[in-house]
Amino acid sequence: MARWFYNRPSECCDESEVKVAYKLSRLSKRWTIRWGYYYKDNKGLRREGDFLIFDPLHGLLVLEVKGFRLRGFAPTGKWEGDPGKDKDHPLFQLDQEHAAVLKALAAAQPGWYPVAKALCLPNEVIPEGQKTYQGIPRELIVDGRDLERFDSNFGRFFDDEKPRNIKQHRDVFLQAYGKEGRPKELKHFIDHNEVIFRKQLTRQYHLLDILEGNQQLFIEGGAGTGKTWNAVEKAVRLAEAGEGADVLLLCYNIALGRFLRDLVGRRKLARGSISVFQWEELARHILVACGIENEAPLPDAAAEEKMRYYDQDLPGLLLECVREEEFAERLPRFNALVVDEAQDHDTAFPEALNEKGPHTECGWWSIYFALLHEGTKAPAVLFYDQAQRPPFRGSGGFDASFLAEHFSQPAFARLPHALRYTQPIFDFLQTLNAPGTERLIEQLCEPDDLPEGPEVVSVDLEDSTPSAVLKAVEKIIRNWIDDGYCQPEDILILHARTRLNDSALGSCETLGGLPLVEYGESMDDKRCIRHLSINRAKGLDSLAVILLGVLPFQKTRRADGQYTYFMGASRAKQLLGIVHS
Repeated sequence: MARWFYNRPSECCDESEVKVAYKLSRLSKRWTIRWGYYYKDNKGLRREGDFLIFDPLHGLLVLEVKGFRLRGFAPTGKWEGDPGKDKDHPLFQLDQEHAAVLKALAAAQPGWYPVAKALCLPNEVIPEGQKTYQGIPRELIVDGRDLERFDSNFGRFFDDEKPRNIKQHRDVFLQAYGKEGRPKELKHFIDHNEVIFRKQLTRQYHLLDILEGNQQLFIEGGAGTGKTWNAVEKAVRLAEAGEGADVLLLCYNIALGRFLRDLVGRRKLARGSISVFQWEELARHILVACGIENEAPLPDAAAEEKMRYYDQDLPGLLLECVREEEFAERLPRFNALVVDEAQDHDTAFPEALNEKGPHTECGWWSIYFALLHEGTKAPAVLFYDQAQRPPFRGSGGFDASFLAEHFSQPAFARLPHALRYTQPIFDFLQTLNAPGTERLIEQLCEPDDLPEGPEVVSVDLEDSTPSAVLKAVEKIIRNWIDDGYCQPEDILILHARTRLNDSALGSCETLGGLPLVEYGESMDDKRCIRHLSINRAKGLDSLAVILLGVLPFQKTRRADGQYTYFMGASRAKQLLGIVHS
């Protein structure tokens, strides 16, 4: 797909422009297209043009779209058109656009050429051999038939004149029209990108359509491939199947659990139900139902105490529950299971637990199966990425193939492309290649149509005090907001420490005069900035992310540090700032 720069709010796009854009979308990566740009007419008034189409093998075409009836009335010299618009000769308008584009390119670099111009009539087909249309020379018109073969027709506008330096001409075009925009226009661009991301992610649902007949699925996908959106969609489909079903939607991270509840809450089920649990919430739910009182270690407890509790004590208590004869009566069973970030749920218990009876053969999954009416024969869908399992937890804790052996009819599939990133962020993630990220990079597969966006902002601080970090972060936020890229509530601060007080920001309560609130906490006033630790942000994404408290990637030697850096950066969709300290 061509490289696109959007400057049209989607709700303001004329149907004819959308039709032209759809036809142009079939062009290859060689092409660059600007949809919507501003120029000044001969009266100095600010006007808006439709398309600038750049092919490095030929040049730049100024394309003005006319979707209405194109007729001129000779006695007055006025042309028919949309009410309220100027009705001058369309070639007069096209000439002004052409002259303005030449001027803008000359300002970037004198002598830039070649630049051609054309009127696009997507709803008309001009008979073969006709020399003019409504008094306009045929060679200046792109009609509906021309659009179908635009690639092969493009060269006729340039009389075989070609750029002498392809790279230089591309750079000049991008300098003049690739980074232009005022705050309001940039906001349209960012909003349009969000629409594109949503369409791309939901387009992946066709995989669920293809696999509709498979009741048990293992779906693998790298960062940004849409696992979470597909998990919610699959949970909805399972809940609404037949006369309705009760679905358990399970995840590992607390923050992801909140996000899943929000997504599920927006869906209005025709029948059935979806219960969202983070794994530790589910554990507490089971213990309470079985009348077992239990307290997890405090956050500041010793690491050995926490490890013993989560690896042995807690699963031991849960196994006692599921082995009781009354277990099925104490807890309602589910008809189906959907798990997001499944790789974080161990498929084996420590050896000491395996010696104490049944329900241990699949680790934590044995407990989940006990909650299903049909156990391992029930509908189940697992979304996972083995590469996203943290190095400190060990890669062998989750074995998809081993788990599949215990299902009755498993099938494997893959989400192939990263879909939630702009091109600059995708390109940046590709540079984060090291032993700790090698498998994560391998999972990033680029689609043909990633949208453009702002470049990644990177700040290296020699002064690592909280006040210096705060100043750098506030500068990034201020620039983004002033440029119109985002609002404060679109920003997520990700820090390398579990608690904010221990992070590079220290005991910071505000940023730029706005409250700094942990992700997931409710706020009456939405104007705030969210924060979270990187290790608790898995599965989440945000329009804008600022990563802090990390070394420059090239200086990060430990595999777990490289993994953490990548996971934090990969949460950003359109805006990424990194403060190295």
